[in-house]
Amino acid sequence: MTHDCSISYHYSSTVLLKEFPQTPRSCADFLVHFSFTHSSTREFESNMGNAFDLVIIGHMAIDTVINIEQEEEVVQKVSPGGTVTFASLAVKTSNPDLNVGFLTKIGPDMPAEFINMFREKEIDCSGIVVDENAPTTRFNLVYRDAKRTVSCPAKCSDILVENFSPACLDSKRFHLGPICREIKDPFIDAFGQIAKDSIVGIDLQGFIRHIHPDGRIDFIPKQDGRKTVKKLYDYFGGNLVIKGDDFEMASISNITDPLKTMDFMLAEFPEATILITLGRKGSWLGKNLDGKQVKKIPAYLPTQIVDETGAGDTYLSTFLSRLDNPNESFEQLHDAAHFAAAASSYLVEDRRCKGLQSKEKILERIAKGQYMSL
Repeated sequence: MTHDCSISYHYSSTVLLKEFPQTPRSCADFLVHFSFTHSSTREFESNMGNAFDLVIIGHMAIDTVINIEQEEEVVQKVSPGGTVTFASLAVKTSNPDLNVGFLTKIGPDMPAEFINMFREKEIDCSGIVVDENAPTTRFNLVYRDAKRTVSCPAKCSDILVENFSPACLDSKRFHLGPICREIKDPFIDAFGQIAKDSIVGIDLQGFIRHIHPDGRIDFIPKQDGRKTVKKLYDYFGGNLVIKGDDFEMASISNITDPLKTMDFMLAEFPEATILITLGRKGSWLGKNLDGKQVKKIPAYLPTQIVDETGAGDTYLSTFLSRLDNPNESFEQLHDAAHFAAAASSYLVEDRRCKGLQSKEKILERIAKGQYMSL
C-alpha cells in the first residue's frame, strides 16, 4: 500500500529531511536522511500513509550478544534490537492484515541488511530517520555463568515530532517504546496534541532508564519517572495503557508487591489501563471500569524457553493490536491480555523473533489453556 505523503512546509527549526541517497555504505533507498542545515524549510517524501493500525516509536538498536568463555569475550550474534524491532514483527506476524509502521532514528552505521526483515513482512519502514551526526543506539548483552549484564555503549539522538511528516503520526494506536530515554518532554508535549484521540501504550522501561557515559544502565529518580508518566496521563487519560514489569513499576511507585503496586497505579492514574508483567509468573491487568477490576493473567506454557529478549515488547504491542476502545469493556481488555501472554510465550521458544506465530496459533494456545506453574 503506497501513499503520496510529499509535504513541504515551514518550521522555526533548522532541520531538513530529504530522501536518503542510494549509497552502498549504509541503509539504502527507503531510509530518510537527517541533517542539520540553516534552512527553515522541512521537506519530507515518504510512502507512509494515513490511518495506520499501529505505529511503534523508539530507537532501533544494534544488539550484540557476547558470551564470556574462559575469561574471553566471544561475540555470538549481532542483530537489530529495540522495541520497534520486536513489537512491529510481533504484530505483523500475528496479524499480517494490520497496517504497521514505526518511527525511529538511527546513525549511518546501521547495516542496511538489518532492515530487510521488516520489508519482507511489509512493515512500513519510511519512518526511519538517519542522523548523520550520531551513532545508532547499541546494546551489549553479556552472558557469564547464566547471568546477563546489559550496557548501552552508544546512543542516537533524541526523537522529536518535527523529525517526521504528520502523515507518519496518523494512527489508531501508538506504542511508545523508548529504550534509552530518547523520548522526553519535547516529544511528549507535541505528540500529546497530535495523537490525543489515539490509543497510546507506553513501556516504562525506556522512560525510566538512565544511561551513564560508560554505558552502565540504572533508573532515574522515582519522582522524575512518575512525573513523565503523569504528563502522558494528562494528555491521554483513559486511552493510555501503562505497562511495566514489577521492578519498573516499583521504580516509580516505591512499592515492591505487585498487587499493592496495582492499587497505587490505579489510584494515581485512575482512568488508565495498567499492565504489570512478572515474567514466568504471568501478569496483572487492572482498570477502573465499572469499579476497580484486577485480574491475574497466567503465563502460557511454551514448548521450550530459548530467549526471552523482547517478550515485554511483544506483550504490549500484541495487547494494543487487539484493542478498539480500552474504555468500552473489561472483557475486551482481559481477552487482549490473554492474547498478549500467549503471543509472548511463542516468542521465547526460539532466538530473537523466530518464535513469533500467527493469530491462529496464538488462539489455539489460549484454547488449550496450559500454563506455567511456578
